[in-house]
Amino acid sequence: MTGSVMERILDDVESTDPTALGRPNLARATNYLVGGGANFAADRAAVQTLLAMDPGVGDRFRASRAFVGRAVRTALDRGCDQFVDLGSGIPSPGGLHSLVGLGSATVVYVDVDPVAIAHACELLEGPRESDRTAAVRADLRDASRVLDEVLDTGLVDLDRPVTLVCNAVLQWIADSDADDLAAVLERYREALAPGSLLALSVPHPDLLDGAEADEVPVVIEAAVAPLRLRRRREVTRILGAWEILPPGVVDVVDWPVATGAEPVGYYGVCATRR
Repeated sequence: MTGSVMERILDDVESTDPTALGRPNLARATNYLVGGGANFAADRAAVQTLLAMDPGVGDRFRASRAFVGRAVRTALDRGCDQFVDLGSGIPSPGGLHSLVGLGSATVVYVDVDPVAIAHACELLEGPRESDRTAAVRADLRDASRVLDEVLDTGLVDLDRPVTLVCNAVLQWIADSDADDLAAVLERYREALAPGSLLALSVPHPDLLDGAEADEVPVVIEAAVAPLRLRRRREVTRILGAWEILPPGVVDVVDWPVATGAEPVGYYGVCATRR
């Protein structure tokens, strides 16, 4: 990382929590998992703990990102070329802004983590990205604020269809009576134009036996953060009035068509706002 990036990150992190650099951070740990350089020793140690428990965790995460790539192509084919990446983390060089290509599509990254936003702003300062991409700091659970911040970038017109991307993030958010994810996604749905899309992926416990389904979240919580694996019926409930597109809620390797590949433990689904 360059000095200017490091200084910005340190200032942002220390202003939020002076002890944070000694603890693993989801955005930085994920960055390390996919081979990035925007991470610290605590993040690398957390990922190594996960890899010792499950050497395939990186492959599964990459399969989820590949699903997003296919969903992006579907959105572009439908003319839905405004993208909002909820809980984006630290964008990688092959991130959403690269997936949408060189056309007129626009991308706004949204994350509550100051570290993720500092890196995103640095990454998006290039001449090609600056007019088509932006990054804003907001909590995806606060849909009204997210949409206000997105509008302020000037890159998204809510009178036209928007593609929401929510990749591998809902497992880190509790679904409680006080903060119901179904209500959050409904607020986005109501605010978006007909024809808008939601591309969502989340890890599921279906490949784990009974004991593992209980043990794995505990191990991951000790290493990184609380984990909430979600079953198909929960994903369907969270989507609420969003209209699920074929083939429905399936393992990411089988979206949009069954491949015969071994499932990887992530659900993928695309839904539309009619």
